[in-house]
Amino acid sequence: MKANPLAAIAAFFLAALCAFAPGLASAQGRDNVYAVAGVRVDETAANAAAAQQAGFAAAQRIGFERLVRRVTVPAELVARGMPVAEGAALDRLVLSVDVEEERRSGTRYIGRLAVRFDPAGVQALLRQHGLTIVDTRTAPVLIAPVMASGSLEETAALWREVWTQGGFGDELVPLSVAPEGLQGAPAWDVAAPFAQANAAASVVYATLRVQGATATASLVEVGANVRRDRGEVSARVNGTDATALRAALASLADQASTRIQDEWKTRASTGGSQRSRISASALYQDQRQWERIKDALEGAAATLISEIRIEAVGRQGALVSFSFVGDQNQLAAELNRRGVRLENGPQGQTLRVTGR
Repeated sequence: MKANPLAAIAAFFLAALCAFAPGLASAQGRDNVYAVAGVRVDETAANAAAAQQAGFAAAQRIGFERLVRRVTVPAELVARGMPVAEGAALDRLVLSVDVEEERRSGTRYIGRLAVRFDPAGVQALLRQHGLTIVDTRTAPVLIAPVMASGSLEETAALWREVWTQGGFGDELVPLSVAPEGLQGAPAWDVAAPFAQANAAASVVYATLRVQGATATASLVEVGANVRRDRGEVSARVNGTDATALRAALASLADQASTRIQDEWKTRASTGGSQRSRISASALYQDQRQWERIKDALEGAAATLISEIRIEAVGRQGALVSFSFVGDQNQLAAELNRRGVRLENGPQGQTLRVTGR
């Protein structure tokens, strides 16, 4: 029996729509905002099980405060205060607590944990408290944790570690850590290839100095048309061992991230987030390539993209539209990192799998 080509096209159309329901990618991207990684706890109790339980409870409290600070406007939070969620109320907001790293003894629990929260529950609580919610992500910024001359190798390793393990990739401005090969003074011509590999439009050099009991980090941002001094953050080293130094360096990283996040939230909450909408033809040779294009769009929903819609679909092409934050160069870099090329040609914007 001869196959009906119209039926085949219709089946392909339905499969594509079922595999990529409108709005699904955007919801997944927002959910990622409500996961807080890199939460460090150190708890002691009567026995190992009680110490672990105390550690998980502490992670929930710390994670909740970090999340509230992440998705609210700083001035409003100062004016209204931190919302209270304790005991059973906090438990209801937590979807899971995952172990990233842990050490145990008979009475002590030391861990680095990730806490995932229920977006709807957190949003309801914040609105009840009169707080504006800002949970839109923008393009990543690459962090280059470099050292001033004369620094110890052990300190350099610790400086990099607090950035890689701090959970900063989950922030509204995701902070990616540059490879160790990016060193020296801030320079865009040197940093550009590293930034492009991470779909970042700029690089913040965080240059560490430790003098006596004081640690400072100078922050300088460079981009294609940007060179900006972001100031300096400082912390006291309360001790002479590696634990005290690590705590001080972690404080520096937190302060630097907060500075970057707060600037973005101020822009986003006042309508300066530069959101645009784009329509593009997704061109593919088979279902596998179409799946790769959809995967790239869904993945980018964790940073730049939202409100994805399929307007039409056929055997070798589909018309898709979506909103994005930032400029189109950032968008193109993010999609290219995920294996899809965005081009502007005679037929308008097109999406293709790279290497084709």
